[in-house]
Amino acid sequence: MITFTSEQLAAWYGAVFWPLVRVLALISVAPLLSHRAVPLRVKVALGVGITLVLVPQVQSPPITDVMTAPGLILLVNNILIGIVIGFAVRLVFAALEIAGELIGLQMGLSFAGFFNPTTGQAQNAVASFMSLLALLMFLAIDGHLLLIHALAESFRLYPVAVGIDLPMGFDRLLRLGGDMFGIALTIALPSLAVMLLTNVVLGVLARVAPQLNVFAVGFPLTMLVGLGTLFMLLPYIEAPLRSALERALSLWTT
Repeated sequence: MITFTSEQLAAWYGAVFWPLVRVLALISVAPLLSHRAVPLRVKVALGVGITLVLVPQVQSPPITDVMTAPGLILLVNNILIGIVIGFAVRLVFAALEIAGELIGLQMGLSFAGFFNPTTGQAQNAVASFMSLLALLMFLAIDGHLLLIHALAESFRLYPVAVGIDLPMGFDRLLRLGGDMFGIALTIALPSLAVMLLTNVVLGVLARVAPQLNVFAVGFPLTMLVGLGTLFMLLPYIEAPLRSALERALSLWTT
């Protein structure tokens, strides 16, 4: 008859529980994995599957001390590590959404904003398009695999059984947030410049030909110019997005 001691069961449960905490924390905030269209059961099943693959490579303490003060500190630490890794990648998606909001605002699409259930906030059409584009490009460059690889590396660089040891300090997090706005301006600036030039031309036409109804002509013209500019700039968005994703996945390991 096979028997198990309580110490053995605690060690086995702990070997799965502690890595699962970090994996689920990452899935809760990471792009694609945290998408609202993905059912909760699928997310949990995916987290358990990733954890079972990582268990042989992770040294975890028993689960018996989870309700003690050191155990709670360990729990919070692993949750924060998973959230920080996913949040670093999520900032890149936020940069593209900000760029879309700026472009849509200059095109006059702020009047056509709608509630996006996938993000839980109001967006205009261009921001929604940029968000979907970022998600597709994330899949195209195997960003989901890079994210899982970064998660596996985090267990080597930041073992489970350590104290509070975040992979990214507050100053580095601020720098990453600043990069988010830099990426957004880099992507949106050409469109903003073209839209500014279009508005200047419309202003000159309004002065030269007062009988011209600027409101009737300007709105469809800015829409056409904005969409045309966005269409021409699409091939050039991939390079800064790829660079930003790679930098976000490697920033916390340096």
